[in-house]
Amino acid sequence: FEGRLDNRAALCRALCDHAAAGPDRPESDLVAAAYDRWGDPFIEHIEGDFALAVFDRRLNRLVLARDRVGLGPLCYTRTSDVLLFGSNAKALLAYPGIKRIPDETALADFILYSLPADAGTRTCFEGSRSLPPGHLLIATVDGLTVRRYFEFDTTRRLRFDDVRDYAAALNDLFAASVRKRLRGERPVAIEVSGGLDSSYIFCTAQRLVREEPGLCPAVIGLNYDGATGTPSDERYFIEEIERAWHAKIARVPELAGFVEGAAEEVWRSESPHVDRLARLGHEMRDRARGAGAGRLLTGHWGDQVMSDSDYLLDLLRSGRWSLLRQHAEGWRVGVGRLAARVARDVAIRRLPARVLSRIRLARHRSGAWQSAWFTPRFRRLLRDRHAAERLRRRPGTHHARAIYQQIRLPYPVSCMEWNVRVAAGHGLEMAFPYLDCDLLQFLMSIPGDVQSHDGIPRGLLRQAMRGTVPDAIVDRRTKGEFTHLGKQSIDGDFALIADLLGPTALSVRFGYIDGPVLWQRLDLWRAAMRADDDAVVANRLTDLCGLELMLRRFFSDWEPGAVPLPSS
Repeated sequence: FEGRLDNRAALCRALCDHAAAGPDRPESDLVAAAYDRWGDPFIEHIEGDFALAVFDRRLNRLVLARDRVGLGPLCYTRTSDVLLFGSNAKALLAYPGIKRIPDETALADFILYSLPADAGTRTCFEGSRSLPPGHLLIATVDGLTVRRYFEFDTTRRLRFDDVRDYAAALNDLFAASVRKRLRGERPVAIEVSGGLDSSYIFCTAQRLVREEPGLCPAVIGLNYDGATGTPSDERYFIEEIERAWHAKIARVPELAGFVEGAAEEVWRSESPHVDRLARLGHEMRDRARGAGAGRLLTGHWGDQVMSDSDYLLDLLRSGRWSLLRQHAEGWRVGVGRLAARVARDVAIRRLPARVLSRIRLARHRSGAWQSAWFTPRFRRLLRDRHAAERLRRRPGTHHARAIYQQIRLPYPVSCMEWNVRVAAGHGLEMAFPYLDCDLLQFLMSIPGDVQSHDGIPRGLLRQAMRGTVPDAIVDRRTKGEFTHLGKQSIDGDFALIADLLGPTALSVRFGYIDGPVLWQRLDLWRAAMRADDDAVVANRLTDLCGLELMLRRFFSDWEPGAVPLPSS
């Protein structure tokens, strides 16, 4: 068992007559006792962020499982007579006879931000697979069976008479989520930006540890200290939190540059995902670890699950014109644009998959498969993956589906894995209070117009946090912006980037990048990035660097053509 068991007390009560289920027993013993009591349905009694394995000697079978959201990475591969599994692919690659071969399809999915439905089962290593979130794998001598054991219900409806009841329920669920992630024997660090999401976590944590002193030894606040007058300057809001809770939040100064830190991130995460603020993230995690923290809490995914405008489509379809007009103004969205979205959604439900794939390719004429710096062979693969079947549409409201996609699409799940693995490389467990299962189901079940109460983005969240978070933060409509620092990192490291993507680039040698075409564009891209506030060029360079660093860290000894690639 690797991860965090959230319902330990309830599990001990349910297994009170089992010898291995005492309150002081390790979590692996509780999991084994649950399997012994309930068999395969044991997994339905395990809550938290985890990856686990149970070997049943009596039945000669292995059971692997991953948590409901997917914060416990778990991958596996098979040889002719051996099943290998682990929380990272490096463990599998260490086994004799396992070759390091890039999965070109997974690399293409990275460039496309993992659009196809099957992208979530892949790793960047040919033959190695990832167990999807909320799934169970059963291995016997006869083969493997993978099945889902948990799914969110996007059709569930929860209704109260008053918005204050929704806000109280949200606040209770959020406090429970933070409490689960604070509980432990070591201090807990929290990234605090001064925005709504992370401030709510920190202030709630301060309240909880004062109400329950034994919850954890200490709460450590850490803040990216943006330079005065820049878009990342959050000093005023951080000081408001410190005054309200008489708590000190440590400042981590801005650090530009990313290539050196990104190379280490690629190794730890086993993916081409890299952060343009890699040096800053590295420093933040080192500070948390140096302060004695064993866990790092972050407000990631608060934006995605607490603030969506898709519910406007629900208002449009239900003919609630007055409310729609009010909320559309709050989101600054035209009704005509919403009507076009509804028409598109109807077409998606009724048109055959083959027709839809052609429409997708026709609509996105400027997609990655049209980018001249990729080779024709790799562009064909990108085109095929873009046209591949997407995640099946869930029933329920547009609002519920929007939240569901933010946690179930392959790209967000891969980002979760990236965060978890990079933090683990610093000796930290990463935790996300906004990705709590109970909280997510609540958000899917309530009306979208309630979540954006009075037509204000995050209106319900603002009402729930009032009294816990300083009013200056609750009422703010802006947020800290680090795009400028990311572009500075790219610009400052441009010589390193040009060398990385130059004539010795493995992405050129392996046939993914057309070197001469790319090299002609580099200086033009740098000039465009300096002249424009848009981050498109910076994102493009970041992705290309991530791809190249991935190849160098893991596949430098591989020769294309030495082993045939199924994806080729």
